[in-house]
Amino acid sequence: MTNDEEHAGAQEDRAAALLDEVEAAIAAAPQGTSGWPDELEDLWDRAQEEPGLPLTDEQRQHFAARREDWEASFKVQRLLRSLQEVVERGEVLDVARAAALAETSARRGLGVSQDILLLRDLGRPHGEQALARLVKDESVSEGCRQDAREWLAKLRRPEYEARAARPTDGEELLLPKVVRDLTSGWSGGWEIENEPSTERFAQARAVLEALLPDKRLMSEEPPVWEGKWLEDAEGRPAWLEVHMVLVPLMPDSRLVTRERLIWAWCECERLGIDLEDTTPEAFAERWADRIAAHLARGMLEWLWREDCFAPWALDLAMRYIDRNVAVAEATRLLSEAAEAGHRSPPQ
Repeated sequence: MTNDEEHAGAQEDRAAALLDEVEAAIAAAPQGTSGWPDELEDLWDRAQEEPGLPLTDEQRQHFAARREDWEASFKVQRLLRSLQEVVERGEVLDVARAAALAETSARRGLGVSQDILLLRDLGRPHGEQALARLVKDESVSEGCRQDAREWLAKLRRPEYEARAARPTDGEELLLPKVVRDLTSGWSGGWEIENEPSTERFAQARAVLEALLPDKRLMSEEPPVWEGKWLEDAEGRPAWLEVHMVLVPLMPDSRLVTRERLIWAWCECERLGIDLEDTTPEAFAERWADRIAAHLARGMLEWLWREDCFAPWALDLAMRYIDRNVAVAEATRLLSEAAEAGHRSPPQ
């Protein structure tokens, strides 16, 4: 046996022993306390600061059970972190077993986010497969499922980008040609210029006219959320998570096709995203309108930032408000025009 083989064998033995420890720690952990009364929370906080605080036998039992839960969880988290370090060092490891243990820990609520991070690092296929099961398991906490969903999307991103690189030959294009010619992404706007050309304004006008829906939409598009992705994760709307799939799958307007949106619906289902639409066809219709609204919003923003207050721009802004699309940016264009006294750029 060569030195390299001996070294690999020793690594495998150490990793196997660590996996045994993780398995034993999960098995020994209590199933979790139940019946914890809400009124005990304040008392628990006081008891941490006042060790001699008088407690009833029932209260002491509740507190002892909570401490046991925490100690077991901390032990599992520590061992999972050690496993993650093994993965980071590239050492020999039974990946399938490690993924199974991390998944079990997540279902038991023991490893908190550590099990999700380990599954992320284990990658494809075993880590990805475990995350795909967790995102749909309602016994897992919503926060844990949300983390799993985000990392699962990141693991699958190469698949989205590979599909984005494919030609759209034979697919049904859902946006007008003048919109598909845009070189920017969904924002639909451009960088602010010192002296934007008349051709630039003419193109913006053509794009907005092409994107204007025939009738008023039932709900405002695109939807608006004022929160922050990480800081306000608990209130993150499902439609925002759809962007994790759509942005890398169709980064610009020329790639928006019915077939890709239908595939995206299936992918969002895989990620466990709580979709508004129960069928892929309805999803494709909604998101074609929504992407168009994103593009219109970006173009309207570009117009008011460029002080474009020509009559056609103001007329389009009012029509967009009437159709319930990009309302905030259209309103901003009108208010900026009112403050500026309707200055007009070259037309």
